[in-house]
Amino acid sequence: ISLDDPKANLGQPSYRDDLSAASNWFSSGTEWVSDGTTFYADNGYLSARSEAINQGFRWYLNYRKTKDAYLEARFKVETCSGDDQYGLVFRAVSFDDGFAYYFIVTCDGRYDIRRWDQGGSNSLLGFPSSEYINKGTGQENTLGAWVKGNTIRLYANGNFLKEITDNALPNEGYFGLFINARQTPGLTVKMDEIAYWLLD
Repeated sequence: ISLDDPKANLGQPSYRDDLSAASNWFSSGTEWVSDGTTFYADNGYLSARSEAINQGFRWYLNYRKTKDAYLEARFKVETCSGDDQYGLVFRAVSFDDGFAYYFIVTCDGRYDIRRWDQGGSNSLLGFPSSEYINKGTGQENTLGAWVKGNTIRLYANGNFLKEITDNALPNEGYFGLFINARQTPGLTVKMDEIAYWLLD
């Protein structure tokens, strides 16, 4: 099986949002605040800004659900350093409890998948580094998660990173973005497109 960029064989996405309309993410208004992190729509982005560091994962989810799908989003990060983290959330159980998979990239070019379920929060890969992740301030990264059954494949900028097998969160769930400011107060990440392709 080819591990190249999944989009090459999937055709048109089942769902695509260029984030020009806030209504796909906000039932009213254009922002939502959670413990010092603000998620807000502006100028074709869905942005996340954390005022303080070490507040943990802050996530924001779409009302749609997917199970077996290739999910991809393009992110732009403003000033960041080291272990500042952001990325994709998928198969989230609910809007509130945080139980989900998190595809993490760091400002210094590492990545991980974190599983958070009733057994706790676990790093599944241990943050290896990758040449395919654009690191540092002002960079863009397109992150993709190919999820089918208990198989998860991670992609960065069209390049295959890693495949893992995990069956802790087998059901359909919500998807979205998250931010985890570890070193930079005011860390801001902007998502400017998100799409998914349902897998047969």
